Amino acid sequence: MNHKKFIFSPIIIRNLFRRARNTTTKSYDIITSGAYKTNSLPRIVPKEIPRPNHIYNLVTGPYQSSILIKNQWQLEGIRAACRRARTIIDTVSESIQAGITTDTIDRLVHELCISLGCHPAPLHYENFPRSCCTSVNNIALHGIPNDRPLKENDILKLDVSVYYNGFFGDVSETYLVPGNDKNKSPIDNDALYLITHARRCRDRAIAICRPGIEFSAIGRACEEYIKHCSGLKIVKSACGHGLGEQLHEQPQILHYYDSNEKQMKWIMKEGMVFAIEPVLTDGNGRVKMCDDDIQVCTIDNSRCAQFEHTIVITSTGHEILTEGKTDMRPNILERKAVFL
Repeated sequence: MNHKKFIFSPIIIRNLFRRARNTTTKSYDIITSGAYKTNSLPRIVPKEIPRPNHIYNLVTGPYQSSILIKNQWQLEGIRAACRRARTIIDTVSESIQAGITTDTIDRLVHELCISLGCHPAPLHYENFPRSCCTSVNNIALHGIPNDRPLKENDILKLDVSVYYNGFFGDVSETYLVPGNDKNKSPIDNDALYLITHARRCRDRAIAICRPGIEFSAIGRACEEYIKHCSGLKIVKSACGHGLGEQLHEQPQILHYYDSNEKQMKWIMKEGMVFAIEPVLTDGNGRVKMCDDDIQVCTIDNSRCAQFEHTIVITSTGHEILTEGKTDMRPNILERKAVFL
């Protein structure tokens, strides 16, 4: 019998999978500022743990006129802080499931910080009241932990930053909240699509980093990647940043290309340390400040996903200082996301 062999182009296959993805019915909670109770008392940090400058109302943001080149002593300090941030986020992520509150997640982060000799960097930073950021669904940035129990298929963005022995480490990841064993709903393919491409967008931007490259290449890489992601946009107001002895140093990193931004013309050099953290949304990309003047939400209530790594430029390329177990094996989300 003569069998015909059919060959489908990647474009045809991608469109078929997009069609399947778009059949998913979007149903998720829209988080509003003040709708849930937040513990009014900040968690206590033992006196013996060193405090960052912002605790004493000193400088909190970029203040240098240029990017600081870190020496080996500084790099070792940043590495130590980043290792602890990674340990904390990996450990806490194992507790994420439907029913847990983000306030409980904040408590777990805080307790791990203390056990590792760290000060939670967000605590009291520009009036932020908790020890980590937990941004759910339509909250794009700076989500304040509260008493709302997470629901299955919520999108949770967990941002962990720590201050350890004079240096900062910063990492964030996004999780699709799993249900419990008794009551499981179908996986939200739209959420998986968003989360998976947010991670890949960050990784694509990191891949181009090496000595001699303009910082504008980060934004170009993100924009080039997002062109192939149907229905997704970059939240332009979410920026990366340098870090070291301050949580936010130069440069401010755009995840899109802006020819008028002078900082983006700066050149990457060995010893520069910075965080790349694009936020992607399945809406129009516009955001606003919430009523509490801390949290940032999407104007159209669309959901967001974000992944962040802290990296250092080396003589031959870059080193990811916050690399962890989720970076060393195939992403479970990508194994499930057969529509990609």
